[in-house]
Amino acid sequence: MSSSLTESLIPEGKLLVHIAENGHSFELDCDETTLVEAVMQSIELAAGIHFNDQLVLCADMKLEPQRPLSAYKLPSSDREVFIFNKPRLQTNSPPPPPEQVDIVEVSEPRPPASSSDPHPLDDASDPALKALPSYERQFRYHCQRGHVIYNRTLAKFDHCERLLREQKVQERALEVARGNLDQYYRMIHQNCSEFMKRYKQQHRFHSDLLANFEKDMHKLRSTKLHPTLQTATRKCLLDFVKEDNLRKSAENCNGSHRQFENKVVQFNQMFADVKRRVEDLFTSRAPFPIRNLELTIKEHQRYLNEQKSIMQSLRFALLVYTFFPPIHLK
Repeated sequence: MSSSLTESLIPEGKLLVHIAENGHSFELDCDETTLVEAVMQSIELAAGIHFNDQLVLCADMKLEPQRPLSAYKLPSSDREVFIFNKPRLQTNSPPPPPEQVDIVEVSEPRPPASSSDPHPLDDASDPALKALPSYERQFRYHCQRGHVIYNRTLAKFDHCERLLREQKVQERALEVARGNLDQYYRMIHQNCSEFMKRYKQQHRFHSDLLANFEKDMHKLRSTKLHPTLQTATRKCLLDFVKEDNLRKSAENCNGSHRQFENKVVQFNQMFADVKRRVEDLFTSRAPFPIRNLELTIKEHQRYLNEQKSIMQSLRFALLVYTFFPPIHLK
């Protein structure tokens, strides 16, 4: 299995994997029999995210390490896999390190000097002819300097486009994370609702038992045995049980009942807080100005095109001058 930075369309037999925290993308060579854990191991080597810290999502599915990619209909040219770094998902976790942008600085050419670039017209008697070499040197200098500036601009523009692609990946990762969170929240909300429904039924039943304990004890005591069944120690139904043990069990049950009530109250408070935070997350989605950024980059493309046009004109003029120099008058 190998990895490389992805470009656009994913060929067959490739799995497109994105790192959510920085938008980096990798193409992995794999097939439907490849285990998810093999993908995670490759990402650990390529991106430095520890195996146990990886949360792997594809659309609304969480990928389990021990299952093959075929279980999730992968690899597929129209499906992306996102790797989330679990420690980064914590509330107080530090942000990922700033993105490194390495731009090779190309030094500009030195201003021309007649001593290092002599010309036959340097000693011409006519001032107009004598000025021509200086104009030529300046022209070549500006042409070379323009070439350096253009290449530097082109490199920076390429970085801008790369960073834009990575921000688009992060934007899609947010949508996938929201979808997964929504699905998980619906599941725990349903489980919580079912638990509370069952709890209320059991709570009502147990409360009735505890509330009627003394009444039931009185019934047992007042229910006398048939005279032929009575003995010196058994006169009523209550004599068939150990009253002290029964009262102690009732006391313990009553204490456990109150403790469980408190636990359920705490659980409801926790779930209410989770519900509030989830709803706030979905209702207060901060705008992610990717579209504006993309438009800005496209608008600045015309400046790059203008620089390219200027450079082409300068090269053409220099080429014409080289092959058709001015006539040297004597």
